Amino acid sequence: MVQWLGLGAASSVISRLPAAGIPSLLMGESSHRATTAFDPDVELSLTAAPGEVAVLPGQPTRVWQFTGSVLKGPTESLRAMPGSWLGPTIRVQRGQRVRITFSNRLPEASIVHWHGLDVPFLMDGHPSLVIPSGADYVYEFEVRNRAGTYWYHPHPHMRTGHQVYHGLAGMFVVTDDEERALGLPSGEEELQLVLQDRRFDAQNQLVYLAGGMMDQMMGFLGDRLLVNGTLQPVLPVATRAYRLRVLNGSNARIYKLKWSDGTPLTVIGGDGGLLEAPATRRFLTLAPAQRADIIVDLSQHAVGTTISLDTAAYPAEEVSMTDATAPGMLQASAVPNGVARSLVALKVVRRERVPWILPSRLSTFAPEWNGVATVAARRVTIDFRRMQWFLSGRVFEMTSTAPEEQVAAGGTQVWELSNLGGMMGQPMAHPIHIHGPQFRILERRTAATGATTIKAGSIREGLFDGGWRDTILILPGETVRLQLHYTDFPGLYLYHCHILEHEDGGMMRNFKVS
Repeated sequence: MVQWLGLGAASSVISRLPAAGIPSLLMGESSHRATTAFDPDVELSLTAAPGEVAVLPGQPTRVWQFTGSVLKGPTESLRAMPGSWLGPTIRVQRGQRVRITFSNRLPEASIVHWHGLDVPFLMDGHPSLVIPSGADYVYEFEVRNRAGTYWYHPHPHMRTGHQVYHGLAGMFVVTDDEERALGLPSGEEELQLVLQDRRFDAQNQLVYLAGGMMDQMMGFLGDRLLVNGTLQPVLPVATRAYRLRVLNGSNARIYKLKWSDGTPLTVIGGDGGLLEAPATRRFLTLAPAQRADIIVDLSQHAVGTTISLDTAAYPAEEVSMTDATAPGMLQASAVPNGVARSLVALKVVRRERVPWILPSRLSTFAPEWNGVATVAARRVTIDFRRMQWFLSGRVFEMTSTAPEEQVAAGGTQVWELSNLGGMMGQPMAHPIHIHGPQFRILERRTAATGATTIKAGSIREGLFDGGWRDTILILPGETVRLQLHYTDFPGLYLYHCHILEHEDGGMMRNFKVS
């Protein structure tokens, strides 16, 4: 049921976009070239290619990796993550003009999506723009986003899950004047944590989709929980405040974060940057593709003590079908969703006296976010039929849109997403990602009660809908209302489930901005 079109789909995209400013790729060329009129402040190279890393004792693991270099601009614009298979962290400032030359040295087609960034269509990594092995693609865009933790990963249709799982992902950090004025922990006091789960065979090689069709329908879960490509790392820290930029880079796993000693989590940011004010939570649920900025103050900890960031237990049936609902059908991971595990430990190794107070006010939201939109809502339903996940009864078509999927550039709309259907009557939780600018969450309700009920030990204990978002976790039986402010750039943009196996299976649609 999935319509697969490669570069040959370019002509149909052209017919629905303005001719002015269309780079050569959509005119039948194999790459998008640099534009002479574009003068970048930062210019980078980024290559995707096979490699090897030491993950477990013994034989190295074959992976696919992003590597890069700075061609123009500050050296800190690109920083490798030592000892990890993850791509280098890209760090830029709001307002900078960025050029990134992507070289595909994989044995298959690929393209890069800058997750959470508001960029022109031809820079967004739409799967219609994939380039073959051996080709290059030049990205050029101005950074319009506010300061925040974003990320980048491949987006070829039907292969996104495979490519991300094998190592292709990296953080994209944006800073701005508003954030710098706060004096938040930075440099060595800023820790980047990418949460992923993987399975390995006896030769330390990655195992993917071992359960075949069931893994594709349920989402693939690993049985080892890694942070920055390392199993339960221990990070040396001092008695001072730290900022943790946390990304759920897993294909399908949902984490319920907590501190091991019961200390509340201090959340200062989400997908789209800083909150208006810090928020305190005992737990924080992080679905695939979601990010969180967390402050931890270790000034009162003794040297030699350790505190770990864990994922807490919750009932797996709250987010997915379990073997209890379909006996004998599931080839589940040895570590299913909801199993408690330690993720990363912070060990205090030295004493430092650095007085610091967390500001009570962090940022100011733009006026369009200050009131509930009064426009009529567009309803999107999630359902499952004939071994296929659907969005409003449709699957992905490379360049097509339905009438209700055509929107005005810069316009505001409310979407109402309802997760009421599922496999054998058992709905799943779905993290829905919408390309373009972030959105705000207006309301979350259940079909049964009209309100959300939070039970001790449930995944709902960690739900936090504050701030700006580009990915929203919709639990079974829920309806969530979002207020979107569309990009000013014309073109085709995607919305899809960020369980990558669902996305690859067709749980993805275009909306056309014009």
